[in-house]
Amino acid sequence: MLVREQVTMFQDHMPRAIWRHGSFCLSLILVMLGCSPEKPLKGAPSTGTSPAVTLPSPVLPQRASRDKDLLGELQNKDPLSSSPRSLVPLAAGIRKVSSGEVALTFLLFDDRQYNMVVADKDQGLATEWQTAEAAAAGHGAVAAINGGFFTPEGKPLGLVIEDGRRIGTWNSQSSLTSGVLSVEKAPRLLRRQHWRSFSPTRHLLQAGPFLIENNAVVRDLSNRERRPRSFLVWNGRHRWAFGVAEGATLADLSAALASQPLPEINITTALNLDGGRSSDMWVSPRITGGPISTRRIWNTPVRNYLLLLPSQP
Repeated sequence: MLVREQVTMFQDHMPRAIWRHGSFCLSLILVMLGCSPEKPLKGAPSTGTSPAVTLPSPVLPQRASRDKDLLGELQNKDPLSSSPRSLVPLAAGIRKVSSGEVALTFLLFDDRQYNMVVADKDQGLATEWQTAEAAAAGHGAVAAINGGFFTPEGKPLGLVIEDGRRIGTWNSQSSLTSGVLSVEKAPRLLRRQHWRSFSPTRHLLQAGPFLIENNAVVRDLSNRERRPRSFLVWNGRHRWAFGVAEGATLADLSAALASQPLPEINITTALNLDGGRSSDMWVSPRITGGPISTRRIWNTPVRNYLLLLPSQP
């Protein structure tokens, strides 16, 4: 009883300013310690400043769905249309265009749908198929074009490989054999110094010179002798073309191809084949725009052909 009375007397006599000063100090200490007098939002951590705001989750792009839609759009378009390239295989077809004064005929195709093979007449020029059409018919091909150069005796000027069998000899000197069409898992065009003899090559043809390399004109090509020309075109991936020029010098043909006359193919590489009276291309009516034959009555027999066979007959 005495103690309670003494405490009451102490509180009554303590100045109220001291209580206010103590309350202020306590509040200051709480602020310095980062404590907030406000109660944080439920489920959100306390930051000591303002309540956390929950942001909506970002919507991720549906890439797979967009790709599917894009493929559907492409399949509904002209199979020889130009946009976008290489997403779907290029349907084979004929294109006739002019670039400058050079008239060009192309057979476009995709190596995912067709195989290129070599057909060589090892018994001599006068044997077997006398035309590109006959060579195609003899092998069930949908197209054929004359191949590499040959000697006056009818022997290949360079190396030829037909279905793994080597014919002729490697030529490292002539500009007419400076390029190589090599068919391994897939076909490709390359300089002869880049081909390796141990490569698992199924078909090979030496020819030349190159008309286009790295999307550009090849310099120092002959600007004489306007004559029919046969050639190969490649976009560096899956798209190819057999090509024939009605009459052009090598330099003119290079410039015409460098102008990129085909919306379906960006020509990164082009290789010259035998030409003149040897130039001969035939395309079956099974191909859009066929049948077509560029053979003339004064054509002469050749040593070999490049054939185009469907991957899945």
